[in-house]
Amino acid sequence: MGDQDEKEPAPPAEPAATGPAGPEGGEPVCWLERVCPECGRLADTAPPVRCTRCGTLLTG
Repeated sequence: MGDQDEKEPAPPAEPAATGPAGPEGGEPVCWLERVCPECGRLADTAPPVRCTRCGTLLTG
């Protein structure tokens, strides 16, 4: 067994590049006040407003 049979261990793997860190996407949590508690529809405007699907008053 000579030097040809011995292999050097592989170098440690580098983490995959994912780009610059930034804020995650998604809907803002402050829209929760726009969700109708009766039917779950999201109101187009901030409360106070009536749900366009079931008529429930959203007060925020």
